[in-house]
Amino acid sequence: MDGPLMQFLNKLADLLTVSVLWLIGCLPVVTIGASTTALYYAVIKIIQGEGRVSSNFFKSYKQNLKQAIVVELIMAVVGLILAVDLWYSFAVESLLAQILSVAVFAMLVVYGAVLSYLFPLLSRFYYTTGVLFKNAVLIALLNLPYTIVILFLNLVPWLLLFLRPDWFFRLLPVIVFLGAGLIAYVNSLMFLRIFRKYTPKEVLDEEEKGLAQ
Repeated sequence: MDGPLMQFLNKLADLLTVSVLWLIGCLPVVTIGASTTALYYAVIKIIQGEGRVSSNFFKSYKQNLKQAIVVELIMAVVGLILAVDLWYSFAVESLLAQILSVAVFAMLVVYGAVLSYLFPLLSRFYYTTGVLFKNAVLIALLNLPYTIVILFLNLVPWLLLFLRPDWFFRLLPVIVFLGAGLIAYVNSLMFLRIFRKYTPKEVLDEEEKGLAQ
């Protein structure tokens, strides 16, 4: 029962559970941020072997609900502005529009990078909303190689949809019921390395004691 196969199957079952919980948590739409925060909290606990998946998920969901909604709404407004700018740059044929399209694309990359860090950071640290945004920008820039990989992984389902829709629809059940957990799991392996540099030593010591027990 403690063999590698059973450990793998147990972890897979945990990722399936947390993916389904994430989907349910996203249903009101305005709670996507809270659900994503809880997803990363629960997945990091899976990696660390701490607690039950559902308990960890709902603990973080309730704890970060209000702040996550505020963060999500801010990012939604910024995303809408960028989307309108991008539409305008393609709709109008002029040199200015071409320059605008390049600038908007660059801003969308930065937007995606910051978005990739916001909710994992919220799941790990207690920040005011302003500090959360500032740290998401700084940490994304200071860990650029990781940021590129994390951003790419987050975009994989969308890239698959646009580049190979036939593969996307064949894999749709896996993407829907396991995709969020798998992507969060791989990302979290990197986030744990990144966040370790910004976590107080006493907190790390407490976590290591917990793992040892």
